Amino acid sequence: MLRFLLTFQVTLALANLLHLHQKPPTCAVPNPLLILRPNTCIASNAVHTEPRNHSNGAVPPMKIWKSGGLCRGVRADKFCVFSSTSFNGGEGISIITTGKSMSPIATRPAFRAENEAIAEPDSKPTSPYREVEIVGKDIGLVATRAIQAGELIMARAPAIMVNERAIQVLGKKAVSELLINAVENLPSQHRESLLNLSTHSAPSDYGDKLYRILQTNSFRTGYHDGNNPFYSLFTEVSRLNHDCRPTCTYYFDHTEFRQKVLAVRHVLPGEELTIAYYDPLQPRSVRQEKLQKEWGFACSCERCSADAFSIAESDERVEKIHALLKEMDDYSTASEASPEMAELLVSLYEEEGILGRINEAYYRAAIEYIGVGDIANATKYATLCVDHGLRFIGPDRPFIKSMQELIANPTGHPKWKFRLRGV
Repeated sequence: MLRFLLTFQVTLALANLLHLHQKPPTCAVPNPLLILRPNTCIASNAVHTEPRNHSNGAVPPMKIWKSGGLCRGVRADKFCVFSSTSFNGGEGISIITTGKSMSPIATRPAFRAENEAIAEPDSKPTSPYREVEIVGKDIGLVATRAIQAGELIMARAPAIMVNERAIQVLGKKAVSELLINAVENLPSQHRESLLNLSTHSAPSDYGDKLYRILQTNSFRTGYHDGNNPFYSLFTEVSRLNHDCRPTCTYYFDHTEFRQKVLAVRHVLPGEELTIAYYDPLQPRSVRQEKLQKEWGFACSCERCSADAFSIAESDERVEKIHALLKEMDDYSTASEASPEMAELLVSLYEEEGILGRINEAYYRAAIEYIGVGDIANATKYATLCVDHGLRFIGPDRPFIKSMQELIANPTGHPKWKFRLRGV
């Protein structure tokens, strides 16, 4: 699987400069699903908890973590490897970060549960997929049975996590050295699964291989210490290939500390399970250019390989979606947005197969209807938005809270009849 996070190359290119010009961490890739303020980063959605009193004999949070003794950097930017071989039923995990950063991470619910010896289930359900060789794509995952829309396909804990700041201030060589130590600290079975992930191109040595695996397969999973974003590596999740009309979507559950992958539509036995590496709400030419540049392949999905007429129609729908979003996000009296536009937006998302993000359209529809005082349709779309958000995006998102408030008190919502002002 070829995945390359959009910010990774930029982060690496700046690594040798940032130690001279230190700046507060910024979110280079705004989450497109945060529709209240599109340019706002999503931080961890978990509540950061204080260390608990361990007078009852429970193991203090940091005691289960073994430091490999290898660190790189100095002072506040001294990054080390912290590993736990007992995490997640013995799969293990290694985290590259600073000691200060590690302290709050160690108190997260997933690690506290481990401290208190809450065991994993003795038996796990059979996975509804298998790994296969896919022509032109290397290894991928295909369904072994029918999978229903909304069904949880997998929920996997990370094998490796890397503080983004380590990449910024240390550079490739030092990060590679830390990765070697982090991977070697994993139990053998988990380590071998990770080493089988794609490197996209031939590595020059072991350290380069691990760096390329991180570069090609990692996900940006949030601000686990409350201050810095982390890149996370998952073994099975990283086998999911790209499609511009994906069958699946994913999000990181910060409470359970797992990457969750769910089907966005009904999937037939033998059908490939896919996710979108890049924003599918772009015209074909932009998608092709970005995927080739950042991930090194030309997309041959059904949407990209359609006939010229179908591609033109698809690009026209994408252009219309962006025009509608711009109009509906204009809350001024100059906007011509209407419930009819919102209904069209919902239908365009459905036609384009952007099902993992259709909450964006539901949200706008709810706002447009409440904006003209139509409580019935506003609560209908707000309910659809909340249901979709909780299932596919994860809890504690601002847009979910806004829609829940609309459902609870329509006339008290800030957007109540706002489209009728000045009429």
